[in-house]
Amino acid sequence: MVYQRTNTWLYSLKDSLQPLKPHLTPLVCPQAIEQLDSVSSYFPDAIASTYGFEYRLQPSAPVVDFAFQVTETGREILAGLNPHTRLSEDFNKHPVWQQIQKFCGEWADPSSLLHYFISDLWLEFDSKLDGDTSTNNIPIPGLFFGVTSPPDNSGISFNYSWIWEQAMPSLLGTPLPPALEKKFIDCIKRLPPRTSIFQVGLMFSRTVQAIRLCLVGSPSELLPYLTEIGWTGQLAEVEKLVNSLSGCVDGIILDLDIGEQIYPRIGIEGIFLTRYQACVNGQWESLLDYLTSQGLCAKETRDALLKYSGYSLVKRLGDRIYVRGLNHIKLIYQSGQPLASKIYFGAMHQPLSKIPGRSAETINAKSTENATKQERGAADTIESAVTFLLTARNYEGWWIDFHLAAGLSDEWVTGYVGTMLANIPDPRVPEAVSTAWNLLNSRRHRANGKWGYNRLPPGDADSTGWVLQLACAIGESNSERARQAMQSLAAHQRPDGGICTYENEESIRAFIHASPEIGFAGWCGSHTCVSAAIAALPEYRFQLQDYLRSTQQNDGSWLAYWWQDPEYVTALAAEAIAACHPNSDCITSAVAWGMNRLNSQGFVATSDRPSGSPFATAWCLRLLILRRQDTAVQAAIAKVTDWLLAQQQPNGSWISSARLQVPLPDDLNPNKFNQWIYHGTIQGSLVFDKHCVFTTATVLQALHRSL
Repeated sequence: MVYQRTNTWLYSLKDSLQPLKPHLTPLVCPQAIEQLDSVSSYFPDAIASTYGFEYRLQPSAPVVDFAFQVTETGREILAGLNPHTRLSEDFNKHPVWQQIQKFCGEWADPSSLLHYFISDLWLEFDSKLDGDTSTNNIPIPGLFFGVTSPPDNSGISFNYSWIWEQAMPSLLGTPLPPALEKKFIDCIKRLPPRTSIFQVGLMFSRTVQAIRLCLVGSPSELLPYLTEIGWTGQLAEVEKLVNSLSGCVDGIILDLDIGEQIYPRIGIEGIFLTRYQACVNGQWESLLDYLTSQGLCAKETRDALLKYSGYSLVKRLGDRIYVRGLNHIKLIYQSGQPLASKIYFGAMHQPLSKIPGRSAETINAKSTENATKQERGAADTIESAVTFLLTARNYEGWWIDFHLAAGLSDEWVTGYVGTMLANIPDPRVPEAVSTAWNLLNSRRHRANGKWGYNRLPPGDADSTGWVLQLACAIGESNSERARQAMQSLAAHQRPDGGICTYENEESIRAFIHASPEIGFAGWCGSHTCVSAAIAALPEYRFQLQDYLRSTQQNDGSWLAYWWQDPEYVTALAAEAIAACHPNSDCITSAVAWGMNRLNSQGFVATSDRPSGSPFATAWCLRLLILRRQDTAVQAAIAKVTDWLLAQQQPNGSWISSARLQVPLPDDLNPNKFNQWIYHGTIQGSLVFDKHCVFTTATVLQALHRSL
């Protein structure tokens, strides 16, 4: 049968994908572009705003599988519930699309469990170089849905039984075959306690009768789990692959195909914490270098992929900003077969009308002397912030801020600012962060390789952690110095699992000339803010999960030891947990707390900044981004972003609002202390970033993530 397109919409996905073609052609062949056009022309533009491409690295093939994430409007369209936009009648006649329509109808229905347990939906279309690019056959997708916990006020308890009792029968039009259902349930019941389901998939377009199960968790749990569920491959080979990959990425996702038995081929995905954020810094370069060295990626492909990421403004289609980026990689393992590799990259877009205070004209135009913040637009705001930070360095190239008895901080502040700056898409940034790393690498006077507040005090875990994040961002994690510092951090982990700032009291006691009767249980005990920052490092993220979860407060926040503003530690802790357990209730609670911290104008007010703290507000923004798929959170993100953009000073900075507190050395809970010495230099002091460097770097990174 020949299917006909009877479009009733103004634009199709084919139109929406046109701005991406120049960035795809270095990687894929013309025939693959034709297939992409063919598939995308079947769907209205309104069905999706986020697109994904699956590219085969080894064995290489110049084609991409195409996927899109269904929007809320797209869900209505697929369910046949949208009164304005409908798919062709041919879809209503196809049995697979009939089931997808039914499934989306249940997902949209608030009386259905699917409405509460499914976070998102992706449709994926395979590409084949078989010489046939005809449009006679309606495209058949693979379908993947994300799994989430229902909101606390829903009254619904969480378990996975809805997957085989409701979701699968809805998609298939029939209950699962008994043997497959039995095996699937067995796999679910054997899930380790800290492992969760990221996605569940059905490949309608393929002949394999199986359910795809994508699991996120610690390799220490995932690898033994393979044996428990009856997978028959060589576990030692998989463990070697996972260990090698873990050093290059933020987390691991395990992909299984479950039929009457576990299929021998498995997928090992390497993911980064925040989508597209690693695309313009050294993390992707390091990962692709690793794949190239292992024969899993051609050098010319590596080079083309590193050029893919970026931003573009499209004035047709209603004025949109497109953000392109690399997402994750997958290794495909099967015992006795050559190792295969794939990379996943994509793009997302939104109308400029939904970006508060921005328009196409202002993003294209250079800011003038009298332009307002909103007229300058987001691009000029970020450019101005980068300019401020680059000019704020001292003559050697250090970023300096805060003033304590030891002087101004350069090592810690440079590590922090460099980390915040490293992934900003500005041609001036790579040289600046490289200079920062070289300066930090030149400080070798501590035998253990650590870094500190500046060159004078003993090295500490917080300063070292931020410098190591910078090293990771620019591809220096495997340098001798970074490895030495990473090993030194192990001595900072305490029996409760947390990380202390100072390894022992002797060196810091001598440095501040403390009398013998003063204890250092506070400074040498576990600190949530330090642990949360260290957890950004792949080498420590999994082992800090239990500690971070155990220290979350009942209201969803975390309390910092060295900071007045809990937004800092709460965002860092939630981001670290999200890297391993993106659907964790801890994140949901933290985001709810963050929403409550915002006032009606979109900022966080503090006792020192009652009209709004840019520092606390920026960290709150990073927290909200972890649940940006929620409609209410999206609205809050837009309001916060708008407020931050409006607060930028004429020189590109934001006003000083990062409040560093220096507790007494024996104080285990400084949040109960109320006798702070403002602008002091010793213990018991509360100090601001007087040069505005720390605050500006923080806001810059938060805005980059939100836009």
